[in-house]
Amino acid sequence: MLALVSLGLAATAASPQDIQQVKGLSDLLSTPKGLQLIADTLWVLLAAFLVFWMHAGFALLESGFCRAKNTANILAKNFIVVAITTLAYWAVGFAFMFGDGNGFIGWKGLALMGEHNAPLVALGKAKEYSGTYSALSWTSVPLYAAFLFQLVFAATAATIVSGAVAERIKFASFIVFSFVMGLLIYPIVGHWIWGGGWLAERGFYDFAGSTVVHSVGGWAALTGAAMLGPRLGKYSKDGKVNPIPGHSMALATLGTFILWLGWFGFNPGSTMAAIPSAIARIAVTTNIAAAAGAFIATMWAWLRLGKPDLSMSLNGCLAGLVAITAPCAFVSPVSAFIIGVVAGVLVVESVLLFDRVGIDDPVGAISVHLVNGIWGTLSVGLFAQRFADLGDAQPKLGLFIGGSGEQFIVQLTGVVAAGAFVFTASLLTWAIVKALVGLRVAPEEEVEGLDIGEMGMEAYPSDPFPTFEALSVTGWERFVPTIAHAQISTEQTVAQAVATSAKSEPVNSGAQTQTTPPLERRLYSVILENANTERAKRRWERLCHEPQQAPPEFHEVYRHLVSFDGREFVFRGGDPERMRKAVEKLFEGYLGIGATVTVEAE
Repeated sequence: MLALVSLGLAATAASPQDIQQVKGLSDLLSTPKGLQLIADTLWVLLAAFLVFWMHAGFALLESGFCRAKNTANILAKNFIVVAITTLAYWAVGFAFMFGDGNGFIGWKGLALMGEHNAPLVALGKAKEYSGTYSALSWTSVPLYAAFLFQLVFAATAATIVSGAVAERIKFASFIVFSFVMGLLIYPIVGHWIWGGGWLAERGFYDFAGSTVVHSVGGWAALTGAAMLGPRLGKYSKDGKVNPIPGHSMALATLGTFILWLGWFGFNPGSTMAAIPSAIARIAVTTNIAAAAGAFIATMWAWLRLGKPDLSMSLNGCLAGLVAITAPCAFVSPVSAFIIGVVAGVLVVESVLLFDRVGIDDPVGAISVHLVNGIWGTLSVGLFAQRFADLGDAQPKLGLFIGGSGEQFIVQLTGVVAAGAFVFTASLLTWAIVKALVGLRVAPEEEVEGLDIGEMGMEAYPSDPFPTFEALSVTGWERFVPTIAHAQISTEQTVAQAVATSAKSEPVNSGAQTQTTPPLERRLYSVILENANTERAKRRWERLCHEPQQAPPEFHEVYRHLVSFDGREFVFRGGDPERMRKAVEKLFEGYLGIGATVTVEAE
């Protein structure tokens, strides 16, 4: 953190000299080139905002696919990863990826302190590019716009890991790995492909990131899931796979819709210029592949599993989107359909395969991002064709479009090279993190849920005041008379109504209606003496979360409860000894050795 602060202080004296040299908006509005620069910049920023919003989709999808007891932890990971990646990528990662260097890594322009005059070249105010980020000289947008767009891609790669390691990884371990991802692993592969590195020089093409973003995230996720091992209960002793369903398919579905929408920034935005024909074509190929992936995954899962599986449908859509990400600018709608069809089959078979081999991936991230990232990258070598609106920077014809297969070989080379590097680097990083802080939470914490153990809070907490009367112990005594009256039991209400009916007389219109006085019930406490209060609180919270599965004593206790602080139950009504026995029964085995349950009058 001190290094980041130092870089920030140094950066105050330096800023990229690009569009800032243009004096006033009128200079841009007065020429066609200026108007084009405005349009390009606005388009790139809008696309960046759409990709940023995809993180909300990832958060909803992952939490919905996982159990309720881990929701706050999963949401926290998806949120903090954006902040971590922003700092790491801004300080170092962007320079490693796009800064001038060699074929393996860049190193100039740390903390966005390099020169970049691409907008001035586009406006005709500079003859040629001169700056620190030569790999971005092809786009005319200002450096800050280009950085923001690339940043949200880097954060996407890091957040892919979150889903595969969900429900058993330590929060601190995930933070450390995410920092390394944004600082080193992602930028190095990005430099090879998008930063003018050795794969780019060989003619490797990945238009929007099937390899750079999705396969990189997928390889890192695979190594993390393998090192962590499966969740408790995922496999029986005989090796049988036990499904662990998520807690909210509604959240997962909403998350997938958000991701689908965000992909219209992810793929078309990678033009980094407002080229109408290219943007429109890329949006169409993107959507067709997503639709084909969703439909085919639904049908294939129905055939393989006997029922249409919503989780497979959602992941089928995402698989189609991942697969079309690399070739989206270079293929026709028909080719996009074929790519999506293959992706839909691959994701279903891949999920089933990883389950069989013991790789526990709660959300299917490896199948979606790694397997279909590879497929999408290779499909460039199979279906690529040339389009006039993309200029000279295009791959050779695909094997199925009349090509020689040369482009496919280049694509395969890139897939293998990126996979080998990310797998090795991720494995090493996970091993170091494991040695320093550990990777996996304790078994007791995993069973209880990471929300409580890791975060100290829950996404779905029980009501701390289960009745209105509970407000009385917090100083809201003025509510108690009304509440006591409202809580007269049903039996008493019925008895009063019968008695009133039996004594009914003709109504005297002049008589005043009398209000039934509040029912007075004394307070008393049931005390857990010498008990482990934290375990007692967690036991009570678990009972409140699953009242349908709770024993009868829970409902009896809950009906008369005013408050519970981990040691003392405060009751109003009910038989004290009966309440004591019910509490003792509920907490049997949870209080610790030497604990007793006693009644204390108020």
